[in-house]
Amino acid sequence: MSSPLHDVQPPVSTGGFEVGPGVRRAALGFAVAGLGTLAVGLALEPARALSSLLTSGFYFLCLGLGGALFLALMYVANAGWFTVFKRIPEAFAAYVPWGAVPLLALLPFAPKLYLWARPGVMETDHLLHQKAAFLNVPFFAVRMVLMLALWTGFTWLLRRNSLRQDTERTEEGTRRNVVVSAVFLVLFGLTFCLAAFDWLMSLEPHWFSTIYALYNVAGLLSSSVSAITVAAILLHRAGALPQLNSSHLHDLGKLMFGFATLWAYLWFSQFLLIWYANIPEETVYFIARMHGGWATAFYCNLGLNWALPFLLLLPRPAKKDPGHLLRVAFLLLVGRWLDLHLMVAPANLPDGVGLGVYELAGLLGVGALFTLAVTRAVRSSPMVPVGDPYLVESLHHHT
Repeated sequence: MSSPLHDVQPPVSTGGFEVGPGVRRAALGFAVAGLGTLAVGLALEPARALSSLLTSGFYFLCLGLGGALFLALMYVANAGWFTVFKRIPEAFAAYVPWGAVPLLALLPFAPKLYLWARPGVMETDHLLHQKAAFLNVPFFAVRMVLMLALWTGFTWLLRRNSLRQDTERTEEGTRRNVVVSAVFLVLFGLTFCLAAFDWLMSLEPHWFSTIYALYNVAGLLSSSVSAITVAAILLHRAGALPQLNSSHLHDLGKLMFGFATLWAYLWFSQFLLIWYANIPEETVYFIARMHGGWATAFYCNLGLNWALPFLLLLPRPAKKDPGHLLRVAFLLLVGRWLDLHLMVAPANLPDGVGLGVYELAGLLGVGALFTLAVTRAVRSSPMVPVGDPYLVESLHHHT
């Protein structure tokens, strides 16, 4: 294990972190190459290209939303320990309007991705005919646009109020964000659950699960805290976040450990309820993933999202070691993508697919958009929120 972070607090910097132009050019190149490859895939293998775009689009949007959710939870809890690295989840939240683009791009191709959107299906399928008032392309599009607009508005408010504090130097920004966060948490809980049902579960419209949405919330929390941890450690190593100490890492490690266990609890709850009820309409979902080309990915999913992180984060010193935390966080981020891949791809690719050119294109293309949005936010604001009243508490967190 590498040595823990220093606990002596250096002076606070008031500038943003300047990301090199080479990084931005590389991200732009990856975005063009990845999304261009998916565009070609629409003509050659539309089901696979669209599945990849949905998986990666939802994956990175969840990281952005996870940054906003992390902030909201901290605000309503009156937590101060996270203030030193608060700009990281704020930068993630700045991606949300960018993250809307890949998902909105799916709307013209909905019939190729969603069974219920195909002409004539509703009339010939009795069960889907009963859902026609809800599952139709115009209403689906309206819901998507409204949810993305709502999330964009709240994430913008949270970041704007925080940045204003750097010049106002009052507690008013914190009080405003507590109110915004309380409203956001309620609306987010409702809208994100609806989005999970709409964009993911309706890929297999004959199947349903009441735990599905909460299961996705757990995945969002686990992956977003992991991404925040990765960004915090890398920025610390780059000299942009010298105030980060081992106590901050310890708390982030505990959150990673807890959210990974929450994910496992909800995964097992969903699986067990369907397994012992043994209703054919429900078991078809897991049968498709536990056999054939998806079997290996199914069992790897459990290992990457819970078993390995649980064992690796169990010792207390492991949660304070930056190198160790970095590896576990990357493991959880890979696991979250695999989890979403297993939710999305089998609906249109029942024989199973590995990590091929279209999956990599989706990851690189949308991931590059995420990188561009986050680095832009990091460059445009001070890395440490000097006007936040909780900054002193965070600087001396457990020291």
